[in-house]
Amino acid sequence: MRPREEVVSSFLNKSKGRNHWQGHSRRQTHPRPLSCGKYVQPDKTWDSAFPNMSDDECEQFMEGVGDDKEVRPSKTCALRAYWELYNLAAKELSERYQNNVRIFDMKAALNDTSVKKRMLNWCGFNIPVLDTVHLNKKKI
Repeated sequence: MRPREEVVSSFLNKSKGRNHWQGHSRRQTHPRPLSCGKYVQPDKTWDSAFPNMSDDECEQFMEGVGDDKEVRPSKTCALRAYWELYNLAAKELSERYQNNVRIFDMKAALNDTSVKKRMLNWCGFNIPVLDTVHLNKKKI
């Protein structure tokens, strides 16, 4: 599992101008302009692939906002809530279906040959070829 803030940063970078994690009907009632002045538009391809996090689910991630009920959670708050929901579901599934679902620390799985081999063996690759793997070294 990737650390929460790495996932949030990655999604923020990859989804500029889009917000798949908060409902569009709410955005139309209370539109959120982007820094360039444009508004987030619905995305027919990706919006249904992610859960819409409610304001209540996002509330615990609103830092430094105070008790102002007029301030709505940001996309960053929604992404943090999404990561928590995903993490909880993954843990529950890995406990319930131990032979079918396993969680690996992704930093170790991508950088430590023994962990990478263990992960690939678990996936059914009994003789994995590890010397041709290309890692994306881009800093997030």
